[in-house]
Amino acid sequence: MAICSSSSRSGGGQTIFLVLACALFLCNVLFSVNNNCSSISISNSDESELMTFHPPAAIQKPTTLPKHNQTFTIGICTIIKDMDAYLNEWLDYHLLAMDIELIYLYDHSPEFYLKSWYENTRTHPVYKRVHVIHWGDLVISQGPQAKAFTDCILRFGKNVEYNMVRNYQSPTKSAERTLNITEGLDYLAHIDGDEFLVPKGDYNSIHDVIGDYLHPYGGALTVNWMLFGSANKSMYSPIPVMKRFQYRDEVPFGVIKTIVKASDFIGVRNAHSVRVKAPALIRTTKHKGAIHKAQFLNVSKTGASDGELPSSALLLHHYRYMSDKEYDDKNCNRGHMAGKKACNGRTGKTLTLEELSEKGKPFHFATITGKVFDDSAWRLLCDRVPKYRIYNDELDWGDYHSAPIVDVNTSRR
Repeated sequence: MAICSSSSRSGGGQTIFLVLACALFLCNVLFSVNNNCSSISISNSDESELMTFHPPAAIQKPTTLPKHNQTFTIGICTIIKDMDAYLNEWLDYHLLAMDIELIYLYDHSPEFYLKSWYENTRTHPVYKRVHVIHWGDLVISQGPQAKAFTDCILRFGKNVEYNMVRNYQSPTKSAERTLNITEGLDYLAHIDGDEFLVPKGDYNSIHDVIGDYLHPYGGALTVNWMLFGSANKSMYSPIPVMKRFQYRDEVPFGVIKTIVKASDFIGVRNAHSVRVKAPALIRTTKHKGAIHKAQFLNVSKTGASDGELPSSALLLHHYRYMSDKEYDDKNCNRGHMAGKKACNGRTGKTLTLEELSEKGKPFHFATITGKVFDDSAWRLLCDRVPKYRIYNDELDWGDYHSAPIVDVNTSRR
């Protein structure tokens, strides 16, 4: 290259200058082509010490954006409480990495903690696609999750049954549909703030999964949990959830969540399943057109599970446990949508597997550590939302208060 060539007639000072210019040019080239999730160490020409840099925004471009040619829209309905520390990551993943059009957050705190956040993000380039509804302090017996999903579909779904909208009475104030019936989202998913929709196999877009497994048929589509364990983490640290917890169960879990076509919705059975109007049915991702058997009352009373565990196209990564201290706090202090059903009031800790068995409670309330290393969701986020790459600097973001994973297993404590 011309910048790196020198003439034999050049003086010593000019030669040194050209050598330095050439070195700086090559350094910049290497800096520009490095586009992985690691930080880059280079020498700053203005300072003598070695410094750590991360590629600027102009270089930090996503390398594998979710690509789809679908014309329909997908939204997410979520009820949250005390999820402040994890909210931005969850929003970034679904809005940016998964290209979800809109998210509706139902704030279940009596104080409406998200009010200021909502008001301050109306001009934000990403978070303006998030709408917050104050869901108040509805008592657990009223089923706040199921009621929030119903409210979300009837207010923000597209071509929802007119009579359902007209006759609907929301349990919270100022909750009425402000859209024309032909406006809104085509499909709405009901998931929680610790659950991440992750396409699998040949899919890198949720829109394409819906396009193959739900859009041709109508109705609804189920998604199985994949439980991620504590990874032997003992307490909270300010590192993204998908970076901290990368050990999961060997196979998906039977519990499902649902994505429904708004125009086929006729009711919510519970926080996991819905009812759709005939002739539409509820489908799974076992294969295209596969029918969810548990939707039928003679098979399941709740429709909240799928024992066939389909996993080739879409899963719901469920970071249910977090660290031991976080999970104990969730179960015994803050409580969650299911109340404090998994707390030992005497010890102030989550019930053990043996205690759950004695009380006849679901075993998945007991903490797991995880067995299979799986960073697929983290890599998607890192690849498509470059600001998260900074957390791959292990020296700066190491988790120093948990024991290293030596023999991770799926035994439940």
